[in-house]
Amino acid sequence: MSGQDTIDRRSESRTYPLRMPPNWQPPYPSFMSEFDADANSAAFAVMGAQFSGEGASEARNFIDGLAALMRRSANHVDLSFCERDSTGYRQMVATGYWLEPSALADFTESAAFRAYWSKNSGDQAFGIFREVFNVPLERFETLHSRPDHLVGVAHARSGLSDPIDTHAYWGSMRDRIPAAAHDRFDPLGDIEVIDRSPGRIVVRPGSNMAIIRSGQDIGPAEGVERREYYADVEPVLKAGLDFLRDKGRSEVNCHDCRFMALIDDDGRPGDHTYGLAYFRSLADLEQWSEHHPTHLAIFNAFLQFAPRYGPAMQSRYWHEVSVVEAAGQYAEYINCAAGTGLAPLD
Repeated sequence: MSGQDTIDRRSESRTYPLRMPPNWQPPYPSFMSEFDADANSAAFAVMGAQFSGEGASEARNFIDGLAALMRRSANHVDLSFCERDSTGYRQMVATGYWLEPSALADFTESAAFRAYWSKNSGDQAFGIFREVFNVPLERFETLHSRPDHLVGVAHARSGLSDPIDTHAYWGSMRDRIPAAAHDRFDPLGDIEVIDRSPGRIVVRPGSNMAIIRSGQDIGPAEGVERREYYADVEPVLKAGLDFLRDKGRSEVNCHDCRFMALIDDDGRPGDHTYGLAYFRSLADLEQWSEHHPTHLAIFNAFLQFAPRYGPAMQSRYWHEVSVVEAAGQYAEYINCAAGTGLAPLD
């Protein structure tokens, strides 16, 4: 199945037409991950530790043990570090993917995980959290600038599309989500507190929350391309993500944003970073992307940068976008600062 075949282009069979301009020719190539026909979900969990300087060693030990547990059943697990979250603390995170939602549920209900989670839920120098999502593949899309780049859920893919044309225009993100042909994904409900006790809060996001994990791997780039990325693109990227982190909740319906660096098993970061953001809805993500000056600066900087290199570009770019339903999604924060992630500010 090619990437073009995953998108229903017949206007008579779509409730909402594609926004792709007539005779559109993208300025640079992009690809989509593809999955086996019997895969119907991209379940994933963002599990981490929140800490200040004195809790770094203990938090790292917690993440190492957590990642080892996750890797017993997950299709892929990666590790990340956030220098400053929206509350001013640091985070270290293990992100795991399971192509079967029942496998993720089995993991979180397993005796080994429950014992490990309970053991680290007491009085210690760091907080812990888990943000768990079951996303039908029809509500999910990926984008890759290079066909050979494996990151995130792409480690579990069965194949890759041919170069697609549904990218690099406003609305293309929605166009790539299969269910968007017949669903506007209007936001339904606010984040709901479903359990609260001293030092612990469990919440469930409103239906149709949009999650974007969008990254850039500069490690393979050399010379002029590398210098131009760090001089022209990264400063505006960081400014945009800082805006979402610090003002997104109040100004553009972005519940939370973290600028993360992927790290190896020894805790060393490379030149591979990504933003993880939770928006109230896909429309809110689109509104920020299309109209807010912080994202327009990112978009314009990249459009000036990427076409210079075209298929020869060595740096690699990717994202995953999910639109989640309320059922089966939840987040738990233990001994974390108020307002961490999807938790309320009070």
